[in-house]
Amino acid sequence: MTTSSAESLTRKFAIYFTSIALMVGVIIYGLSLSMLYWLEDEVNRRLLEAASVTAINDFQIGATAPLVMTNSITAYNDFAQLPEKYQMLDTLPRGFLDEITGENEQGDIFVYRTDYVAEHTKFPLILIMNADTAELTEHEWQRISVFVFGVTSTLFLLFGYALIKLTKRLIQPISQLSDQLHTGRPKQRFHVPNDAVQEFHQLTASLNSYQIQIEQLIEQEHTFSRYASHELRTPLTIIHGASHLLQHNQAPEFQQRQQQRIIKAANDMQNTVDALLSLVKQESRQSASQLTRLLTESEILKFIDTAAELAQKKSVSIGLNMLAEPEITPPEAVLRMLISNLINNAINASDGGEITITVAENYIDVADQGRGLSETELHQQGHGLGLLIVNALCQRYGWQFDLSDAPTGGCVARLTFAS
Repeated sequence: MTTSSAESLTRKFAIYFTSIALMVGVIIYGLSLSMLYWLEDEVNRRLLEAASVTAINDFQIGATAPLVMTNSITAYNDFAQLPEKYQMLDTLPRGFLDEITGENEQGDIFVYRTDYVAEHTKFPLILIMNADTAELTEHEWQRISVFVFGVTSTLFLLFGYALIKLTKRLIQPISQLSDQLHTGRPKQRFHVPNDAVQEFHQLTASLNSYQIQIEQLIEQEHTFSRYASHELRTPLTIIHGASHLLQHNQAPEFQQRQQQRIIKAANDMQNTVDALLSLVKQESRQSASQLTRLLTESEILKFIDTAAELAQKKSVSIGLNMLAEPEITPPEAVLRMLISNLINNAINASDGGEITITVAENYIDVADQGRGLSETELHQQGHGLGLLIVNALCQRYGWQFDLSDAPTGGCVARLTFAS
């Protein structure tokens, strides 16, 4: 299948509309001259018809033929008085009024054939007009033709100019957008001329919006990859280090402590893997939302215990306000990653004080008394690696994640879900 570029489309438009313009110009030129010819003949016919009334009156009061009425019109009331070159006019029917193209010395004439009554006798009436003196000369017709041709050519040029401007407004924005797409420059913003039609500006705005979304998604993907790598490498490092320590110290208490570190790190890595795999499962959100479970206080307390060591180092206490035990759809591994990330971010943003976790019928709040949100966090441009995975998991299960400054200081992270 052959495809056409915008430039070839412009050429096709130009050829197509030029052909139409030429055809319209020829038609206008032909119609204009034809109309002038008809108008000239019609004026001569009416002039003869009007002169016949005067000729009849003159013959009725005794005028004799040939009656010269003007320098181009002569009237006859007897066929015998017609000049030899006009003898063939006696065969014309009554009421004939038209131009006769002459041959040889006769020339072109206009003839009006009718009858009139004088002293109870019918007489024929023949009016002859010399067309050469009544009609426009060849030179005058040439001037008229040049004038009509000039007007037609001017209209053709104006039409062509309008066509070029219209085509430019329609095709040039497409060509520019195509060139900008082919360049493929990073962080490119598309633009079209200011005089382009509104639809092209809307298309450009949509392309720029999609470009920004693509850039954000790519950046989020890179950030997410770094986060996943960090979350998986940390427990592997703990397992690797604890395994080496087990080889150098055989004390039962030390070995038991290292074994607990290995088990905890393995569990954390398993939870991380389960949470990340939940993002790429091919099951639909509707089918996932049908699998609900009850969120209990003991489950939240387990999440708090995993962050107890970090909270102790920063002199931060963690409290739980269990207002309800809601039904939720995310499995324990996913919820652990959600809550743990929110708790860890709250601890990292605090230099003491208390973190309060509130569980209600349709939301979970994690409020701290730390430094509050940064400028980038206020504009939702990023909350760190941990909160990026929170956003991704919330989108997967149809939850809403919000981060805002608390009225009393610090910030509040809220997970909102359907009750």
